[in-house]
Order: sequence, then C-alpha cells, then structure tokens
Amino acid sequence: MKMVVPALFFGGFVGLHSPACAEPPAPGATVLLITSERLAEAWGPFAEWKTRTGRATKVLTVKEIGDRYEGEDIQEKMRLAAVEHIEKQGTKWVILGGDSLPGGEGEVPDRDTPHVVMGRLRYDDIPSDVYFISETDWDANDDGVFGKWSDDREAISYGKGGASIGRIPVRTAEDVAAYTEKVIAYESRYPAESFAKRFVYTCAVPHAEPKLKTSWDQLLGPAWEGGEVLRYYTGETPWDGDAKGDHALSPDNWVEMINGKSYGKLHMHGHGFLPVWVLEGHKTVDKGHVGKLNNEDAYLTMTTVSCFTGHFDAEEDPCITESMLRQPKGGAVLVIAPAREGVPIFHDPRRDMRLMVTEGKMDGTTETLSRFWHHALKGGLTAGEAVQAARADMAEHAAKTSGYHWCQCELNLLGDPTLDLRAGDARLPKLDVPAEVTTGEAVTIAVRTDAPGATVCLWQRGGLYSVLEADGDGLVEAVLEVGVGEAISVTVCGPDLNVAQAEIAVR
Repeated sequence: MKMVVPALFFGGFVGLHSPACAEPPAPGATVLLITSERLAEAWGPFAEWKTRTGRATKVLTVKEIGDRYEGEDIQEKMRLAAVEHIEKQGTKWVILGGDSLPGGEGEVPDRDTPHVVMGRLRYDDIPSDVYFISETDWDANDDGVFGKWSDDREAISYGKGGASIGRIPVRTAEDVAAYTEKVIAYESRYPAESFAKRFVYTCAVPHAEPKLKTSWDQLLGPAWEGGEVLRYYTGETPWDGDAKGDHALSPDNWVEMINGKSYGKLHMHGHGFLPVWVLEGHKTVDKGHVGKLNNEDAYLTMTTVSCFTGHFDAEEDPCITESMLRQPKGGAVLVIAPAREGVPIFHDPRRDMRLMVTEGKMDGTTETLSRFWHHALKGGLTAGEAVQAARADMAEHAAKTSGYHWCQCELNLLGDPTLDLRAGDARLPKLDVPAEVTTGEAVTIAVRTDAPGATVCLWQRGGLYSVLEADGDGLVEAVLEVGVGEAISVTVCGPDLNVAQAEIAVR
C-alpha cells in the first residue's frame, strides 16, 4: 500500500503533535492530557510515548484552561476545553493527569455531584469525571449544583462524540514517572501465553457468588473466546489442597498470586474502605501489602465493587486503588472502583435484593463493571471506549432510577483510557525498515510487518509525523518529506500486539 503523505512539522508545546494519514486531518490531538502546572513537565515522556505509538498527545494545564476559557468555574472551563478538542481536533481520549482533593481542589479538580441513593445514602461530593466529556452542563435549573438527578436530568449526558475519559491520580513527578514506565511495559512487554486470558474473581462475601456466576455466564464468558475465570472465593479456590477452601483468601496469598505473574485480570468483590480491601476472616489488604508486589512487566487491569476503594479525592492519601497504580514495578495499570459506597443498586431493592441472592440477579454496580469487561474482551475497544459502551448500555436505567445515575458517576476509570485490555495472547510483531533515508521533498519509505491492519507510526523529533495502517500483506509504503535532524522512529502496534520499535537513520 503506497500513500503520499504530507510532512507535518510541529514543536514548542509539550506533547502537541498532528497526525497524518492518507487524508490529512485538521491539526489536532487524539489524546488530550489535562494536568497541573507543577506536573506538566513530568508528563512529557508519557505524551511522547503515546505520540510515537500513533496517538498524538497534547498536554494542557489547568491554569492554561483557566486563562483561555470562560465558564462558571474551573470545572466548567475544563469541560468546555475537552469538548472543543473533541469537536474540532478529533480528540478520542481525555486524560486527567493528577489527583483531586475535597471540594474540587488538588492537581486536577474533579466535578462534585450530589446523590440520594435508595432513599438513604446522601452525598454532595461524588467525583464524576464523565462530566468533563459531556456536551451538556449538568445544571438544568442553573442553581450551581451539578448532576442532581431529581433536578438536572434534562442536562445530564454521559459522553460526547465517542470520546472517553480516565484519570491517572498522581501527586508527584515520581508518581508520573513510575506510571509512565508501567504503561510502556504494558504496551511493549506484556506477557505472552495465557496471562491475558486468565481472569481471577475474588469474593469474600458468599451471598454475592450467584451474581458473579451470572456476570461470567451471561456477559464475560460468551464474549471472550478462550478466556478462563478462576474463582478465588472463601469456600473454594483453584489452589485448594486436601479440602475445599483450605487455600485462604488471605492478604499473603493475594500478594503471592499477583507476584506469580500468571493472571492478567482481576475483579475483587467484597467489603472495603478507602485504604483497604477486606478479605477472608476480615483480614485486610493495605498499602503495606501493595508495597510487596513485584509483578514487574505483568501489571494487572482491575475492577472492584468494594466501598471507597476508588476514593481518589480524599484528604487522606492514597486510597488502595491509588496505591496499586502508583506502586513502582508492581500493582496495576488500570482500576475501576467506586468513589464512595459500592452498594447493590436496583430499581426495586426489596424485590431485587432477594433475587440477587436466590437467582443471581446483578445489581447496577456489578452489571456496569461486567458490561465493561464484556465490551473490552470482545476485542477492538480500548479501556476508555469499553467504559463508555458500558455507560451507554446502562443509560436507560440511569434515566429511570437515581441509583443507576450514581453508578454512572461514581465508577471512574483510574488509569490510562487508551490502553487495550488484551483480549488475546500478546505477541511482538516483526518489523523491517530501511537502514537509512536521505532528506528530501519526496522520500519513499517502506515498512514491512507480519501484522496486517496494524498501526504504523513514523515520528521524527521536530520533523515528520505520520500514522498509517498496514495493508493485508503487512506493508506500508509512504512518500514523505524527511527533515534534517534525528533518526526516524518507527513503531508497529495494535490490539494484542506488543509495540515493536525500529529507527531509520537520516543523512
């Protein structure tokens, strides 16, 4: 496949690049990363990695947004900035690159929303990051209170233009560096063989086991060819010896399981609180246990229903999810967790609570997370896109009952929304490029790979940037303007592919 691609030049702004393809798009950024002034420089290597692997990334600070946009508050300005990038620059993923604090303060402020759930749970401060990619302002009656289901339903939507959002809740440059290394490892050194296809369900509350069976039997299993679930419950585990349940769901065994690097996906069902997960016998996993994780290059993708474990906006820091994401050389690369209470949500709690125990009826939180995995493991969707697909599935419920609106708001994606969830075994594609090219107005560059349909990105610092798709034979042949300067970086990537990299010398 031969394409004539105009050379695009860029510079000046950290991480701002313009993708090129057969039909040159308007200059823009596939990924918009919003962060604080203090952390902007630290995000440079992350933005460069994403750009070099075909997702042009722009870094924009909260202060710059505050200075450039007009709105009621900084959260409204952030929403307007995100929507503008989605509409005018083709942005598909928005990343909030920083932690939040109570009251919408912190590195990257969250939007607090009020909720009354099943008539008894009342919160005025649920952090709802999906607000930032909504084309509506979540304040139908203009009272300055956002996302209140009883008053604002007409002004609430859960996404804009196919875009998705995730928050990487870091507080220091060291956190950013550690997370960046984890993303690079996940995308370039993901374990081969069965790691991708082995999914562990932990459950420390026996009455939840029927709905977890429904989760797998109805949503995950049918969507995921070759996938395997390992049920790590208090009464039965795949690691039992002489008797059922003799391998305890204990913190030490939990650490050992993760450090064994054999299971790539994890769902935790049970009680929790901001700094802990509660396991068998009310024993807890805390940041001390997370500090023992050394599953380098075998990072988890996770979901959990445990209360408060996704409370990234607390004064107390870190929540257990943040510990998993910030742990250098261990832990997780992505977690979806409740920001507050992960209670079972139903339209008719009195009837459906009984059906949950007797017939395995899924509650709103469990169904939302199961639908996330359903979409992710069918293949072809990134984590952020799978979250948005799950939200779309549940939107009809959210229009009927405030509790389902609660689920849409409090289940935030914490981590990089551009990540592929690895539905199949990862492999490293072959990559063949010319040894060198000569600068000029029309240089033909042929890239060969054994991955038809893969994304091929050619990148030269201060020079060209081109993102193309390999044809049915794994070939890309493009005519480019090569500038004087550094070598051209070439990457090949795609679903279930580890990133292959090569360089072409320029003379």
